[in-house]
Amino acid sequence: MKHIVALSGGKDSTALALRLAEVEPREYEYVWTPTGDELPPMIEHWKRLEDRLGKSIRRITAPVTLVQLTKEKHMLPNFRARFCTPMLKIRPFQAYMLNNLPATAYVGLRADEESRSGADYGLDLYVTTRHPLREWGWGLSEVGAYLASCGVEIPPRTDCARCFYQTLHEWYLLWRDYPNIYASAVDDEDRTQHTYRSPQRDTWPADLRGLSVRFKAGDIPTIRARGEGCRFCSL
Repeated sequence: MKHIVALSGGKDSTALALRLAEVEPREYEYVWTPTGDELPPMIEHWKRLEDRLGKSIRRITAPVTLVQLTKEKHMLPNFRARFCTPMLKIRPFQAYMLNNLPATAYVGLRADEESRSGADYGLDLYVTTRHPLREWGWGLSEVGAYLASCGVEIPPRTDCARCFYQTLHEWYLLWRDYPNIYASAVDDEDRTQHTYRSPQRDTWPADLRGLSVRFKAGDIPTIRARGEGCRFCSL
């Protein structure tokens, strides 16, 4: 029986992996499904997490990166066509689990997320899935307190650098801190003639090229909560 911990690197899966090693020590295999569009602080977080766990985190990758996928599809992901998640995360993880049977998968869903079931990998007949955070009764406060006690800080962004879910302020931070990645996202929009942002969202320009003009003029958008964000990508 293999014991496979699904790691996104976010607060929940990070707390799960560290605490699980403490209270149920066994030979775990830690896996991650990167899209190839992670920000540098996230890569650094993975390296620190590997050091704390004392073993490597296995990267399960799709044949293409997010940027390559948008070129093949000639479109950008959106809330109606979130092809990035199944093609870059769900299918690679599903294939990996089927090649490593029998297995138990450990997923970081909290006790205060009763309505959240996570991604459907279609593996129920073959894989035992456990949610230790729920078994322990851990909600957001318990996860936060545990990470603080361990001295672990989670990067502000744990998902893709470019995502239709991200806030206007996050696009500003991407433009300010990672201009090359922002320029690549602008190229995505030019190439596909679509935008990562919806014209109905607010009075700011929907396209990233238009946003950059506002940013250069000194306009800084207000910080707002992300809400749910890309929840599948946090698994």
